[in-house]
This record gives sequence, C-alpha cells and structure tokens, in this order.
Amino acid sequence: MLRRDAGGVGQAQVGANVDVEKAKSSRAVRAGKGKMRNRRYVARKGPLVVYSNDEGISRSFRNIPGVEVACVERLNLLQLAPGGHAGRFIVWTKGAVEKLNGLYGTATAKSTSKKGYTPMRPLMANSDLNRIINSDEIQSIVNAPKTSCARAPLKKNPLKNLGAMLKLNPYAQTATRMQLLAEANRKAGKTKKVASARSKTTKAVGAKFYKQMIVDSDYVGDRYDNFSSWLTQGQGEAAADE
Repeated sequence: MLRRDAGGVGQAQVGANVDVEKAKSSRAVRAGKGKMRNRRYVARKGPLVVYSNDEGISRSFRNIPGVEVACVERLNLLQLAPGGHAGRFIVWTKGAVEKLNGLYGTATAKSTSKKGYTPMRPLMANSDLNRIINSDEIQSIVNAPKTSCARAPLKKNPLKNLGAMLKLNPYAQTATRMQLLAEANRKAGKTKKVASARSKTTKAVGAKFYKQMIVDSDYVGDRYDNFSSWLTQGQGEAAADE
C-alpha cells in the first residue's frame, strides 16, 4: 500500500497501512438473506481521509479496501462515527484542518460559511464537581435541606369505608343499624315459621290426609269392574310386547 494522496504523504508514513490490512482481511460473506440482496460481503471500516480540495484524492483512494474519503464541507456523521462509536482513524489534510474554523467557528468567533452558526460550548469548565458544590458561592444560594415531609392523606372510598361515609352522611350509621336489625328480624321470623311448619301437629294432619286419599282412591263396585279388567289386560299386553 504505497499509494499517495495529493499532499504526497504515503499511508505507510502516517501508520495507516496496518489499519488498511486489517480492513482488507476482514472481508467475509454476510450471514443471512442479505447476501441475496446485492450485499454479499461485509468488512470492517478502514481509515477515513478528509480533504479540502479533491485534486484526484477520491480517485486515488477508491481502489483501496476499507478506505473512505470525505470532503470537509460535507462531513457525514455515519463516516465520522460508524455504528455510533466515536474514535475512527481519520487522516486530515492540511487544507481541511485550516478550513474547519471557517466552517464551524470557534469559541470566540462565529462561522463565516454558515450564517449565525456557533459551535456548542462546554457546560463545565471545571471538572471537580465536589469542589463546585461545596464552594461558598453555591452553598450560599441553595435551599436549606427539608427535615419534614408532609404526605398527602390517603383518599378512602366512602362506599367501602364506613368512617369515610360518616363524614359525608352522618345518618349512614343509623340507616345501617336499622338495616341490620330488619335483616335479623326477618331471619328470626323465617326460622319460627319453618319450625312451626315442622311441628308434630302438622305431621299428624298430613298423615291423616294421606290415608284419606288412599281410601278415596280404592274404588269398588260394578261401575269400576270393567275398568279394572281392561287396565289389567292392557298391562299384560304391554309386558308381552317387551
């Protein structure tokens, strides 16, 4: 890998040859159905070359596996940090580095290429967080620690909680007591009625009525002789058929 870019610096001189060889040897067949969709091979990312003026740089690096090129005016986040992992090996040309301040601005000057664009400033100039919190400037304006914590009362359902219902309707206790007494009286009356129905006098009356029914159904006389003989004959024919 002795190809040279527009600046005349070879990959072996900047130490990029090892990274290129690693990307070249990592070429493998893709796993899954993606190999049938014109994406048969996969490989690791190699070095990224960022230039200001092309001057044949894109043509000189296009045949090297794993190496990508990008213009400093059209930087791509997917190229700078592929897969969301920052820290890719990037080779910057001198013209690209000199053009960064004009494109994105500095901490004191705005961008000359983009209207009203300034880079994000760091929120913390001092990384010693404990020292900042415990400083007199911060401690003098912070609120005092709260020693008591007033919690909101638990809301109870009046339909399920008698105490909550009494706050809304004081007569609910009397109504509930009257309902319980009425239920107890109803159960007592039902028990007394069932006990009276099962008394010995009622049983004797029932037995007497049953005997009278037997006597009344025992029909005798000339009027019922033909009926009895016909009934007996019909029962005998039914038994013979079975």
